[in-house]
Amino acid sequence: MKLTSLDLEEFRGYCNLHIEIDPAGLRLFGANASGKSSLLEAVAMLATTRSPRTSVERDVIAWESGEQYGVAPYMRLHAAVESRSGAFGVAMTVEAAADRGGKLRKQIRLDGRQVRAADAVGRLKAVLFSVEDVALVSGAPLGRRRYLDLTISQVDGRYLRTLSSLNRVLAQRNSLLKSFARERIQPRDSSAIAQLTFWDEQLVGPAAYLVTARLLSTARLTELIAHRSANLMDGAAIEFRYIPKMAVPEFMVGEHAATTRQRVGAALTEQLRAVRVDEFRRGLTLVGPHRDDFVFAIDGRELSLYGSRGQQRLGILAYKLSEGDLIAEMTGERPILLLDDVLSELDSVHRDLILRGVKANNCQLLVTSTDAMLLDHPALHHLPLMVAENGDIGLA
Repeated sequence: MKLTSLDLEEFRGYCNLHIEIDPAGLRLFGANASGKSSLLEAVAMLATTRSPRTSVERDVIAWESGEQYGVAPYMRLHAAVESRSGAFGVAMTVEAAADRGGKLRKQIRLDGRQVRAADAVGRLKAVLFSVEDVALVSGAPLGRRRYLDLTISQVDGRYLRTLSSLNRVLAQRNSLLKSFARERIQPRDSSAIAQLTFWDEQLVGPAAYLVTARLLSTARLTELIAHRSANLMDGAAIEFRYIPKMAVPEFMVGEHAATTRQRVGAALTEQLRAVRVDEFRRGLTLVGPHRDDFVFAIDGRELSLYGSRGQQRLGILAYKLSEGDLIAEMTGERPILLLDDVLSELDSVHRDLILRGVKANNCQLLVTSTDAMLLDHPALHHLPLMVAENGDIGLA
């Protein structure tokens, strides 16, 4: 999969940018705050429908956007993409709608046709690595869940819709449980049990689908990460562990996914009954994929606690490269790789290992740095060298 062109309008520091992108990718250097990261952020947003740098989408709109024309602030992105199934365009608009009290309105289009976010994720496949991603190792479980959810969504079109369905059911179920706790309704109340049983049945189907998809994906990611990290860390392989917040039946390699879902669903049904008393008391759904975690480990110990900063960085790099491997295996499309100013964080030995490994993948690569010398590597010489400056990008 390759980008052929990218357009940014009123996005971050870009007023209006059009850039043609070489099939191999590009090298981009410039000072801090010159727009290097914003360019890669735009690609990641078109791939996943959300910014990897902020949860506040107003932040991606240029602050003076719309003033010249007397309209509400807005931003637009568009990418032309070549894939194995043919060329297509993906676009995103975010605007602060005056008729909605300043709330944002987001629209996503594929070849000009408006689509839901769940249907757009994964059409443009991309993997972004930035220095901030090291927080995935030591940060809260929510961040790791969200990231893996986006990874799986790029290979499974049903996953994100199922996740949305689960979240709606959880909201209803938790609201009901909170009312039980507030009104001190006892878990033996037949009417309350009947109501909760209905929502249990609504919960089990999507939950089983998500847990099964995570089991299958993390099983393969574990193998890929072990291989990638062993090449990067002198044989010290990184482990990637899935820690579900329920007693998951033993995973059987080669088992049909439908059979695994059935076993997971039956186990979840039993565990919901087992924690019912606690749920009535606490007013909260206590088991399910919304409470899962994923842990990185080295030599059998958690990487966040026992790994150095350098080991954590290399561990996340191994994960990102493995994510690209997984997407390529599952879809037949090698995703675009976005490396945002990460070379300065690596010594020369690991820079060489990473860049030679990336070149061997034969993927389109967009790599940035504040130091043009770091981009002068034999594995990158086939990429056009460009410079970001004053809200524009041109050949160096």
